[in-house]
Amino acid sequence: MRLKLTLDEIGCICLMLFYGTMGYVPILMPNTGGALTNQSQMQDVHGLNHLILFLIWFGIFYLLLKSYFKLRLDLLSARAALAYAGFAFLSFLWSTNPASTFSGGVSLIFSTVFAIFLVTKFHGERLVNLLSWVMLVLSLGSAFLALVLPRYGLDHFMHSGAWQGLYGQKNGLGLVMVLGTGIVISQKRGNMVENSLKYLTLFLCIAEVGLSRSREAWIACALIVSMHFAFKVYERFALGSRLPVLLVGTVIILTVSGIVAVFWVEILTFFGRDVTLTGRTVLWQAVLEQCKNHPLTGYGLGSFWGTGAALPIYAKTGWTPTSSHNGFLECLLELGAIGLVLLLFPLLLGWYNAIKIVASHRNFDSSKAWIYCFAAITMLNMVGDITGNINSICWMIVLIGACALEADRRNALLPSRRLPNIVSMKAVGIGIAF
Repeated sequence: MRLKLTLDEIGCICLMLFYGTMGYVPILMPNTGGALTNQSQMQDVHGLNHLILFLIWFGIFYLLLKSYFKLRLDLLSARAALAYAGFAFLSFLWSTNPASTFSGGVSLIFSTVFAIFLVTKFHGERLVNLLSWVMLVLSLGSAFLALVLPRYGLDHFMHSGAWQGLYGQKNGLGLVMVLGTGIVISQKRGNMVENSLKYLTLFLCIAEVGLSRSREAWIACALIVSMHFAFKVYERFALGSRLPVLLVGTVIILTVSGIVAVFWVEILTFFGRDVTLTGRTVLWQAVLEQCKNHPLTGYGLGSFWGTGAALPIYAKTGWTPTSSHNGFLECLLELGAIGLVLLLFPLLLGWYNAIKIVASHRNFDSSKAWIYCFAAITMLNMVGDITGNINSICWMIVLIGACALEADRRNALLPSRRLPNIVSMKAVGIGIAF
């Protein structure tokens, strides 16, 4: 982790810390384990959070104004993300709760523009370094709350004793620490102090994934660590031999995934787990039924849960969910098929560029952080609403990763594109000499 930081870098780190806590300021919340004590305190908290949110918007606008609004709009990933954010914002026109959708859409636009700004201003290892600092602060803050102020840092209800740190729920801590693991483990070695900070952050991230007791986070963290060591072996192969190795690995992964998909009930039963995934399968079926009412445009961003439209789902599940517990399904519910296509486009584009880089580039160290995060977010989004949280660092990392992978692939192609011109110029020169 590079120690020298400019004022602009420190400012960006501070802004990212807000998104790194999912837009949640725990020490100001009058709660125990994430449960607010009464309605008046909830209203006070919302007012305070809105004030902080406006300050974040002002900080982002100041950075954009200072840089004369320079954004990497030449990247297809950036344009696709802006199209998704713009469509989500416009959904207030048909939303069942226009005020909530309007404010949520504005937040989504600000976070999207800020992510594109970060890719524009910082490149490669420098951007990974900034996010590593964010993860160091978040992991230290979570450890402090869990150990010193357990009223805020520990769960006292359904998962008593599980660490939730700076987050309102244990899964939030597990998710962000998984992303931190992927970002920090990909960093290059530096001097003794930089290496010490790197390994401290990595230790905290992995330890807090475990202490969160989030089984989804455990699997995602194991996936990242396995990918990291697999890449170490993969890089030993000659460039010409990598494509067959990658194809074999892909076939193995798809085969295992297919087996899990077919025999998932038997697998869960063998490990003694609930075959409904803690009620998720029943919830997903109920949500799909509601999606049929607004198949193209959805109910509007952030305007479904807590309204009369959600009552059939509450009746079928027997509890009161606040999301679909599946980011893709949540997008289909709120923004319809159009919104889901717009969301999937930057994700699929990121995966396309990642595969191209891994298959054809000799060195892809600068891309590893984004590949690890993409793998974790894609997996966790299947069992949790990862991409639907408008003030979450998860959406920003998806967008930063997609743009960074596209930029890395373009930069790697530049020498090969210029090579024929150089060769032809030399040939002309030789011909003239003769």
